[in-house]
Amino acid sequence: MQTVRRLLLPLIAVLALLTVTPGVSRADGWGGVDCSTSPNNPGCTVEVGYTGGGSGNSGDGGGSISCTIGGQPVECYNEFGWLGSDGCYYGKDAGGYLPANQWIKTCINPETDETTDWGIVILDQPPAALGVLTQRAVDSLEIPTPAIAANPKFTTTQVVWVPVWWWVQPGWWQTQTASASAGGLTITARAVPKKITWDAGDGTSARVCDGPGTPWTAAAGMDSESPTCGHTYRIPSGRSGYTVRAIATWDISWSGGGFSGTEPAITTATTANVTVTQQRSVVSG
Repeated sequence: MQTVRRLLLPLIAVLALLTVTPGVSRADGWGGVDCSTSPNNPGCTVEVGYTGGGSGNSGDGGGSISCTIGGQPVECYNEFGWLGSDGCYYGKDAGGYLPANQWIKTCINPETDETTDWGIVILDQPPAALGVLTQRAVDSLEIPTPAIAANPKFTTTQVVWVPVWWWVQPGWWQTQTASASAGGLTITARAVPKKITWDAGDGTSARVCDGPGTPWTAAAGMDSESPTCGHTYRIPSGRSGYTVRAIATWDISWSGGGFSGTEPAITTATTANVTVTQQRSVVSG
């Protein structure tokens, strides 16, 4: 079981406060602890555990989630939404009109079942219980390193002023997916290749290519430059050679059950060593 401890999720802005039935205002609390004034008290700590494995290639990754507050079992999700790290629940409207980062927040007094806070808020990440599920899906992504190719080939001694073509092997440039499930909800994470950043290793600026590059064909000839991604060496490498590095950047997103969001981009990299020489002229007399 994985346990995730999170502090209070920052509420970046309150967009609108819904009308609630007049009554006695109470601070949110668990086991007699006022969590609104003592959020770091152990009695206010939200713990979320996920049992089961995420699965790559769009597999189910079925599992279950368990939640506690101050060590006491609570619902991870209910009619109000998913448990947040502040002990409140966060859900969506039935019509699906709220943007991805806006949630309906509902706080309930555990002793009286009275609603103590209710409104629409912005979260910079999913509620804690849902976040564990989305993170498991993201962590299950199997993202490959770039399968790179070149002309002249990396294993061939290259010559200055002869254009080099770079690309990734056909079939590599495709979306990767993985899923994780719990409570009847399946979250699918996606990694979409966005760009390849090539470093020729000779001290020149890196070349950013928005696509997989164009494979060289004999019809292009040896003196033509790649229409999409390549380089021309101007200085010999010496015996040590140059290290070519290709860094792939992947955009990460997740969705499922009407929920969606994004995660920080992920990069994977591959290197190859090349030797570049100066072609000598032959003078006959």
